[in-house]
Amino acid sequence: MNTSSVKNRRIRIALLELLSTEYPGALDLRALMFALDSLGYPMPEGMVEAHLRYLEEKGFVSLEKRRGFGFSIAFASLTAAGWDLLDGFSTDRGVDGGI
Repeated sequence: MNTSSVKNRRIRIALLELLSTEYPGALDLRALMFALDSLGYPMPEGMVEAHLRYLEEKGFVSLEKRRGFGFSIAFASLTAAGWDLLDGFSTDRGVDGGI
């Protein structure tokens, strides 16, 4: 497995773990970006969105955009399947559950 794949898997599990702190609530994309930066994974918004879309397609997170007065905020929340993955009740090759 190459270095990029390992890093991607660690970023995805970090996102799931961050979202678990608010379960069953949600975190906005900016808060996730700040938290990832604090963990040593600085990245642009588009890359964070790509990881979240991947996790959404796998059923581990739910994404939602909320609109306000002239603005839109993206939120992510952990699903039950994501919680099961964190607890080791399921596995996925694209997400490193062994942190």
